[in-house]
Amino acid sequence: MKPTPVVFEGCFGWLHPAEGLRGVVLCGPYGYEELCVHRAWKSFAERLAGAGLPTLRFDYPGSGDSAGDDGEPDRVRAWLDGVKAAIRRLREDTGVTEVTLVGYRMGALFATAAAQELAEEGQGIDTLALLAPITSGRKAVRELQTLSAMVLRPVCNPEPPERASWLNVIGMPLTPETALTLGGLDPCDRPVLPAPRILIADRPEAKASMKLATRWRAMGAVAEPMGVSGMIELIQQPQRAQAAAVFDPVLNWIAAGPVASGATPPPDRPAGLMMPTAVERPIFFGAGSELFGVYCTPVLADPAGNRPAILFLNSGATHHVGSGRATVVQARRLAARGYASLRIDAAGIGDSPDRPGFPDNLLYNKEVMGDVRAALNWLEEQGHERVVVIGLCAGGTPALHAGLGDDRVVGQIVLNPGRFEMGTGIAVSELMRTVAFRSTREYLLEALKPARLRASIRKPARLTGLARRLAGRFFRKVLLRTGLTRHALRMFRRLSAEGRRVLVVYSSGDMTLAEFYLHLGEGGRALDGLSGIEVVYLDRSDHSLTVWEARDRLDRMIDRHLASLDAAAQTDPAGAELPGWDLGLPSGGLPSGGLPSGSLPSGERVG
Repeated sequence: MKPTPVVFEGCFGWLHPAEGLRGVVLCGPYGYEELCVHRAWKSFAERLAGAGLPTLRFDYPGSGDSAGDDGEPDRVRAWLDGVKAAIRRLREDTGVTEVTLVGYRMGALFATAAAQELAEEGQGIDTLALLAPITSGRKAVRELQTLSAMVLRPVCNPEPPERASWLNVIGMPLTPETALTLGGLDPCDRPVLPAPRILIADRPEAKASMKLATRWRAMGAVAEPMGVSGMIELIQQPQRAQAAAVFDPVLNWIAAGPVASGATPPPDRPAGLMMPTAVERPIFFGAGSELFGVYCTPVLADPAGNRPAILFLNSGATHHVGSGRATVVQARRLAARGYASLRIDAAGIGDSPDRPGFPDNLLYNKEVMGDVRAALNWLEEQGHERVVVIGLCAGGTPALHAGLGDDRVVGQIVLNPGRFEMGTGIAVSELMRTVAFRSTREYLLEALKPARLRASIRKPARLTGLARRLAGRFFRKVLLRTGLTRHALRMFRRLSAEGRRVLVVYSSGDMTLAEFYLHLGEGGRALDGLSGIEVVYLDRSDHSLTVWEARDRLDRMIDRHLASLDAAAQTDPAGAELPGWDLGLPSGGLPSGGLPSGSLPSGERVG
């Protein structure tokens, strides 16, 4: 049975149906770690359902596709209530008589605290499984602080006054109030058993799992530590679905023993999320209607009418919410200004199925253009005849190609595009080993550092790989400079000739600029004089645009670009009411946004 999108109490989730009366609720990691594990976590849910266990995975309030924002007050309370609401929803929709709650990393902290509250309320769960758990709020805050310092400190960007005291954790906010409350969360030291049967799965060398199991055994639980390798590695970069094999020992433990059948299939009620200025609903599109997206529309009809819709593409292998949840925030901000949008997952990424014959998470794969065309077709069926396509990094390349020969695409906004060609695709891990994003000089300086040089001498295959990549880089540069291949320039010239309006935004000093200059000259000088093509450099910004102050400046650029397109707003695509939908009520309003349009000098640096 296919998974079903669900909405409950402002949370968005997926119910993976099965026949067993033992149900599972998955509490995933938080923030950047969730982005990395999202596809493997989805596959884990599918494997649990395949073992006969109805499974619900969901986004915490204020994160992912759920309503609200993590800058709002009472976040810890909202997260715990979200876990409890997910358990209620699983029981109501399937009729399961047993519930296993699974928490991964910070999700383990939330799962333990929520399970204790349910036990005190007389509605306790049957089984708790903690995976690589963060066992206290104090440790959670410390990890978030470390992650923020590692990633954003080099940018040294002043934030707006209202957010000056907030911690930017790769785009996700942690307010002082949330940090204080989270730091005081310590469920593993409370004298309340979270469940009668508990699994603590962690690295084989981890000692904390043994101590925790011993403590809960003394309180009367059947508590079992389990050594599982590979779970920490899953949260370091976006993973393929196959990575879910790491969780197989946990799956076998959860599914062990007889499981009665008789769970009911989920009710047929389309899910929709109503917010103050936007309405969102999950949609399926493409051949067989299997590709996934989220359609976001204004609550009120736009009086101007006929505004273009916005199509958001995946940024690299990150699923449709975007780095630091930027795509969700941008879609809802634009809905408040009267724009409908669709954020999608291409095949092999996020919540869309595999692409037959290809591994997951391939970047710069020309096959993705079929998914983009399918999304444009779907938007056209909804009455959107004019579309602006937005893509970050590897999403910028298909965004550019989308406008070639397709008059439905009236504009594109590409952010830090890494390449301009599309081929058979390249994996994320392989891309980071190539020289595509760095100059030859930078790459050699890195490779010739003493530690790396010693490692390469010990492993001759590394030197061979380095020589092969540098030779490939040199060959490409010769081809470009001798004019034998000018693909990028020809593409921009065609877009200009076809009347597209293209905004290219690069973070100043970004790693992708080397490729841009290689194709189009220093500063992109080959684009000078091309009508409709604008290149802007965004100072004090990181590659994924997770610095809030830089995002604010980007918002103004996007607003200006959209305002420059002909013909005003779309005709009421949503309306104010959605009869028959399952409308989840948000716990709070939208994040503040909707900054007024600014006036930026064309082609200049924005600082």
